[in-house]
Amino acid sequence: MELNNPLPQIKIRLTLFDWVIEFFALSFMILLLLLPLIYLKVLPERIPVHFNAAGQPDDYGNISTLSILPLTGVFMYFLMTILSAFPRIYNYPVKITPENAAMQYRIATRLIRILKTVILMIFCFICFQTIKTATGEAAGLGKIFLPVSLLITFGIVAVFIVMSLNNREHS
Repeated sequence: MELNNPLPQIKIRLTLFDWVIEFFALSFMILLLLLPLIYLKVLPERIPVHFNAAGQPDDYGNISTLSILPLTGVFMYFLMTILSAFPRIYNYPVKITPENAAMQYRIATRLIRILKTVILMIFCFICFQTIKTATGEAAGLGKIFLPVSLLITFGIVAVFIVMSLNNREHS
């Protein structure tokens, strides 16, 4: 069933840079899957399952809850990978024309790829710090985790919005 979407349908070819981003995203997803397996034998039965805004653990639960991060990461990886294949369904801050569609689609799909990689990197950090906190080798995520994660994530989005606005007329 075809969506009633007047935007041009263009196949965006991945550049070397795009392939590098995809490689890192896949690497972080694999690392996210491996971390709990590597440390499984040294983890106690109760582990931190929630951290407050200051990065301190404020709730504990069963060791099985550690699987939530990898499962969510795998879901996000595949969802964002599929999403990046359909740039004509995105919302854009500029009007998409046949002249600017290829550039706008490239900018948007690259944004999705970079965000996917950053999200997986953040998940890896949370998983690793959860493990280290559970084993007594760390005291949480750290005070700067939340502001830095938010700044990086929203900063990337802001940069790509500006790129999109600056390339609204280019082909």
